[in-house]
Amino acid sequence: MRKLLGITLGIMTALGGFVDFGQIVFTLQSGASFRYALLWPIVLGTAAIIVYMEMCGRIAVIAREPVFAIVRDRLGKKLGVAVLAASNLLNLITCAAELGGVAIVLHLLTGLPEKPLLAGVALAFGFAVALLRFEWIERVFGLAGVTMVVAAVSACMLGPDWHALGHGLAPRLSMGASNQTLRYWYFAVGIFSAMLMEYEVHFYSSGAMEEDWTAKDLPENFLVASFGSVLGALLTVALLVIGACVFFPEHRFPEHLSTAINGIATPLGHAGYVLVLLGTLACLSGAAVETMLSGGYNICQFYNLRWGKNQKARDVPFFSGSWIGMLIIAALLSLSGLDPLKLVNISVIFGMVVMPLTYYPIMRVAMDKGIMKRHVNSRADTAMGMVFLVLITLAALAAIPLTIVTHSGAPS
Repeated sequence: MRKLLGITLGIMTALGGFVDFGQIVFTLQSGASFRYALLWPIVLGTAAIIVYMEMCGRIAVIAREPVFAIVRDRLGKKLGVAVLAASNLLNLITCAAELGGVAIVLHLLTGLPEKPLLAGVALAFGFAVALLRFEWIERVFGLAGVTMVVAAVSACMLGPDWHALGHGLAPRLSMGASNQTLRYWYFAVGIFSAMLMEYEVHFYSSGAMEEDWTAKDLPENFLVASFGSVLGALLTVALLVIGACVFFPEHRFPEHLSTAINGIATPLGHAGYVLVLLGTLACLSGAAVETMLSGGYNICQFYNLRWGKNQKARDVPFFSGSWIGMLIIAALLSLSGLDPLKLVNISVIFGMVVMPLTYYPIMRVAMDKGIMKRHVNSRADTAMGMVFLVLITLAALAAIPLTIVTHSGAPS
């Protein structure tokens, strides 16, 4: 049973990255703009995150090194500090956006004002994370996120064109007009990169160490990484289908979370609408908790300070203060009135730029036989990792220019 419940680490990690505030709206916008043509970056991003999550879990078990210890040792102190600052700024912005999204969903459920709800949500998350051990955090938020399968039910009820969806597996170089081609590649880069957000591997490798995985758990490591990521990918495909079926025919471009939720619930009726709200609430909550904890993990791992959610707070004071500080600052950012969706767009672009500097050190350690011994990368692992690292680097280089020339993908 313990091994079965361990899968919730992969579920929480993947859903927190795949089905968070930005990805919900962003994927619906992709379907609304290009119907099924952007299925391929979902498949590509899923394969990439499985490869790197498996590596991170294996490194955590064999080398007993989480991601930011690797970043410090392989990139050096100066560049490592820059990556740490950028990664934690990304965590902070994403956490603020997710908290804002949770308040929006609760407003839709209750009709109460958003700002008091946001303050209450931050307080509730703080108490929940403080009181629960790591395994219960992953189980509660991981299993709650599974309620988002209602999106897959909605997608099937809408009757997608399966033949056209299959054609979406093939990338296109051009979409006709130059502005549409640039928008297509903006969304392709965004979808691929959003599925590889750094906090996913930060949280996953830290979780493997929190749960004291050993070499005997390595077969489970691949299962956990794969199952959670495939589930997240299927829900992302469902969102793309909903965008194609609901918004594309009406030439509508969903720009708000409430519009996105209404679109997902289109064929489901009132009860289904409530389920969509609850599923969205669960996924956004998981992403908020994942990013606030990742902030604490990153700082402590980089500076070799004691950390661990399963430790008593007085034994890991800097770790406890770090994640609480992340939560407070994120809540204040969100309470300041900043648009959560704009925060998400900033975080996605910002995350793309520093992404290669997170995944390159992971590759170096995973293929180092002196460290990993008989658990070193196979040739296939290294080949796939290198291919994806090249694609990650290209996406990072293209992210800012595409954002500027397409005005963040806005329709012309």
